[in-house]
Amino acid sequence: MKNKLPFIISGVAILIAVGVFFVSRSGRASDLISESMKSASPVRIYAQKAKETYLADKSKRHFEHYDLDHDQKVSQDEYLAGRRRSFKRLDKNQDGVLNFDEYAASAMNRFDQADHNHDGFLNMEDFAVIDNHKGQDEKGVEP
Repeated sequence: MKNKLPFIISGVAILIAVGVFFVSRSGRASDLISESMKSASPVRIYAQKAKETYLADKSKRHFEHYDLDHDQKVSQDEYLAGRRRSFKRLDKNQDGVLNFDEYAASAMNRFDQADHNHDGFLNMEDFAVIDNHKGQDEKGVEP
């Protein structure tokens, strides 16, 4: 019996894991785990704070790009000036009109910069580079 005990314990652990998996897939996991436990998860808290920090930083860079006189306010003139700068940056042939190729070139350039091994695909690390380059190359401005 002593020799079978590890197999029995392993079998029970597998059954429990399979049961938890199927319960969570069926949508009844919320019945088993209280809402307070879900919202207090350290991973969930960390992810939420990281998201909030990223969005705040991105918003700050975006705002600073438009706030030309650094008075912590963006006037209509400042806003339009920022949009004009973005338009001019995208209008490669300076004809006053954006065609699709000019508009898409910015996104393709970021993709190419992020695709380190040039295989035409982005892995998780490559994908993170897109946001970094976007903030540096465009100074936080989105078309």
